[in-house]
Amino acid sequence: MSFTELRAYVVENREDIEALRFLMSKRDPNSPKYPMPVTEADMQAQMEIIRRKINGEL
Repeated sequence: MSFTELRAYVVENREDIEALRFLMSKRDPNSPKYPMPVTEADMQAQMEIIRRKINGEL
């Protein structure tokens, strides 16, 4: 099963904790970590990062 297929399976079968744990174990350990937003400005900054990532700008 490819990563994309596994991700689709987990989205459709959210109660399958074992599959979710396996999916999370396959994430890239070098991917950037973002802190939890505390203020409204933090939330807006994080939303901008997400928007840019979706649009392929990052």
